Amino acid sequence: MVTKVVVLGLDGFNPDLVYQWRNDLPSLSSMMSKGIFGKIESTVPPITPQAWTCAQTGKNPGQFGFWDFRYRDEFSYGEARLVNSKKAAAADPLYRILPRYGKRVGMINVPVTYPPPTIPNGYCVSSFMTPNTEVDFTYPKELKEEITRLFGEYILDASTPDMNYRRMDKEAVLKRIYDMDRQKFDILKHFIKGKSCDYIFTVIMGTDRMPHLFYRYFDERHIRYEANPHYKDALKGHYKFCDENIGEILQLLHGETVFIVLSDHSVQRLDGRINLNEWLRREGYLVLGARPTEPVVLGNAAVDWSKTKAWATGYTGQIYLNVEGREPQGVVTQGEYDFLLNELSERLLAIPDEKGNKLDTKVFKRDDIHFGDFAQFGPDLFIYFDNCHWNIDEALGFDSIYSYDTSLGPDDGAHGPQGFFAMTGPGVPRMGELFDITLVDIAPTVCHLMEVPIPPDMEGRVLTEEESTEIYSEKGAEDVRQRLRGLGYFRK
Repeated sequence: MVTKVVVLGLDGFNPDLVYQWRNDLPSLSSMMSKGIFGKIESTVPPITPQAWTCAQTGKNPGQFGFWDFRYRDEFSYGEARLVNSKKAAAADPLYRILPRYGKRVGMINVPVTYPPPTIPNGYCVSSFMTPNTEVDFTYPKELKEEITRLFGEYILDASTPDMNYRRMDKEAVLKRIYDMDRQKFDILKHFIKGKSCDYIFTVIMGTDRMPHLFYRYFDERHIRYEANPHYKDALKGHYKFCDENIGEILQLLHGETVFIVLSDHSVQRLDGRINLNEWLRREGYLVLGARPTEPVVLGNAAVDWSKTKAWATGYTGQIYLNVEGREPQGVVTQGEYDFLLNELSERLLAIPDEKGNKLDTKVFKRDDIHFGDFAQFGPDLFIYFDNCHWNIDEALGFDSIYSYDTSLGPDDGAHGPQGFFAMTGPGVPRMGELFDITLVDIAPTVCHLMEVPIPPDMEGRVLTEEESTEIYSEKGAEDVRQRLRGLGYFRK
């Protein structure tokens, strides 16, 4: 019998916390003991839109062309376009591949599924990137009425239309997160029981929102640690809530179904921010016609592009070079390109924290990690300040290159470069912890499990195929033994 697959995405789920709390997470612990688990490498940078798209396509961001919530598909001085399902679909995600082989697909709350894609004989309920619930956020359209009738008004995100969740009252946002996640779990269970899907992919977003709000209350190493008995176990309690729902899902699955639990990145402790454009300005790489009197976003700053060599965007830190013949007012010649990247890399690695302590920073050149038709439009350099415990702020006009909060409000967490992965079910060997797993391994593994041909342009490997431990053939091994006996290493 051909295997069915259910994928539960837990956005921002931290593998270190799973390992730390494993004894209190019996459902996940059972999956880990019966199948495969491990830390899974996220994309560079570890940001939600492209991370989930990599998992669905088996391809790096250079093959679909976005590295954040915005992108450019020309050489402009900004990432003006919001990512969307039409852009992601160009990379042929699983929800396009599987129906070609007669598989019924259900997508629930997966980022970058707005507008909801047409899935032949399948279903889609879009995610938090949907403008509002007045628009069509399901495929087919009539599914919207079913969802609303059975589960109430669809909750797009922890934020409300008039307030970012970071600024909301803690009790109010805590309730909203649980209501939102409970609704998505219920929709998933409804699909398992009543939609006869061969493949279901659901993403829970509260696992990302919770640590951004409550990390300071349990981690004493947090720069803003606050002893608060009421919120001390808030994050752990939410992990236990997810584990309880995982247990209920496992009870619903039939014997021919493989269950995958997956996160796109982790959310870990945030230690600070580097105001990267401010640093570039001070070091002479970015030139302003006039310096702002208070922090402003890059797009509102008076940048003199005819004298600017580099600018920064993104969450963890992404740098574009202003290349001659590429950008409209490019000044960096092709001959200078590699030299400037090396110079920036060296200087970025040397930036300490605000107390002068060394940061564990890593830099990645785009051409070393990304390829594909759209790679040319991406950032030239990516930075992980202190392994992503430090993020950046894009704004200009700060009095220092160091800050913490942004205009969005308080934030306890930072995206980490590794997510969590666990898989169990028929055809999944009891291999225990695996290493060197990446998000691009998910799509080819799903195709293999469902007996669908793996497209040749997928970059990942099949995780359920155990590597042979036999290095030598029987004859080859005997030849080597004979030689070693002749050398006196083996007894005859």
